[in-house]
Order: sequence, then structure tokens, then C-alpha cells
Amino acid sequence: MQSKKSDRPVPSVYLIDDDPVITFLLVDLVESVSLPYAVFNDAPSFLEQDLSNLAGCIVTDVRMPGMSGLELQDELRHQRIDLPIIFISSYAEVPSVVRAMRGGALDFFQKPFSTQRVLDRIQDGLRIDKARAEIQARSREIGERMALLTPREREVLEGVFEGKLTKTIAHELGISQRTAETYRHLIMQKLQAGSIAELVRLTMEFMPGKS
Repeated sequence: MQSKKSDRPVPSVYLIDDDPVITFLLVDLVESVSLPYAVFNDAPSFLEQDLSNLAGCIVTDVRMPGMSGLELQDELRHQRIDLPIIFISSYAEVPSVVRAMRGGALDFFQKPFSTQRVLDRIQDGLRIDKARAEIQARSREIGERMALLTPREREVLEGVFEGKLTKTIAHELGISQRTAETYRHLIMQKLQAGSIAELVRLTMEFMPGKS
């Protein structure tokens, strides 16, 4: 699984603003702590890139020509791109702030803003994105392991998850207890589970509705 981790792109701060003064300020801010970044003068130019391969967080103005920051947020949500977004604006009207935050924004700053507070939130955004990526990678990994199970092994796993004894599972499936034990051993091998407790935890991670 190590190779998959290395495939993840370098997290960057995506600065989207048509105001060159604010852009310069934000660039100076992220450079001060050596964070990788990319600058875009408007939302459409940001959307032109391969969004599926992005990692990091977005800092965007609300009012921009062509497409507003709020419209960008809507489009990203439509495309299921879940990067943390920080909004900045000279006009922090209540409706805009509420819409941004209800849309999942990490924060909303009014110009002029505290550079340290913005930097702190950028760092928060990068941590959040990293945590999300790790959860998604873990979910994919467990899904790949689950896909290795045969239909019969899934039936045995379901019995184990429900807390049934091996002999009970064997009786319900019409197989011998030894065969049921063999299936359980194969399941633990395929799911890389070192114990029944871990087997149950992996099943709960893959099927969160179960409890």
C-alpha cells in the first residue's frame, strides 16, 4: 500500500482573487511558512485544471468577475471536490457569510483581515484535507480487501459480525464446523485482521451503518 500513499499530490494552497494587492499579500503569507501554492485570477481558470488530483485548501474572494467565490463553492460541491475553503471579502454581508458557512466553508474573513488568523486557518485546512485523504485511502484499502471475499466467505463474516459461534454459523449455512473455521481463517487472512476484534472493526469501517 506504500505506493498508493506516494501517489497523492503535494498539498497546496490555491489562492483565487482578482485583486493583485490581496494576492500579493496572500502569496507573501504562505511563502513565509514555505507552503506550496498556486495563484488564479478568477474561478473559471481554477476549474480548468484536473480537480480530481488536488490536495490542500482554497482561499478565495467572494466577489470576482465571471464567477463568484460562492458559485465556485457550489460547483465544487456539485463535482464532489471536497477541499476546505476559506473565504475573504470586502463585503461580509450576512447572507453571503451564512451561505458560505452552510455550504461547508472553513471560515469567512472580512478585509482587512488578520494575516495570522488567516494563516492559522490555512494550516487547519491543510490538516483537515490530509485527515480526509487518509480516511478515504483507508476506506479504499478496506474495500479492496472486502472485494477479495467470496459470497460464502461474506456469509461467514456476517455471522461472525453478529457474534455467532462457529458451530452456529456452520449449522445455519449447512456446512461442517471445520469448514466454517477454514472460511473464518481465510477471511482473516484476506482482510489482514489479527483478531476477531479487528475483524469486527474492519467490518464496521466498511459498513458504517452496522453497529
